[in-house]
Amino acid sequence: MAIRTRGRSDLRMSNTARKDLHDLIDALPPGEVQAARRYLEFLRDASDPLAGLPDDERARLHASLRVAEAEIAAGQAVAADAVLRQLRAAR
Repeated sequence: MAIRTRGRSDLRMSNTARKDLHDLIDALPPGEVQAARRYLEFLRDASDPLAGLPDDERARLHASLRVAEAEIAAGQAVAADAVLRQLRAAR
């Protein structure tokens, strides 16, 4: 799995955006704070679809992905349409 790194300008924009978000949160009416919190938690969790998995399941999934990436790199992958043809033929 490739990891993308951010440049200095991305980090600076990120810090500015975070400060803007903090300012917005500070300006919220008290009755809207919980709704904002739930929405921010939703966004956080949506950015990591594995967030709700137990650690052992996450580890197994990551291991499976590493195996699949190695198989693809070695030319051992089977295209989805080929798999579907094999499944149809087995009926």
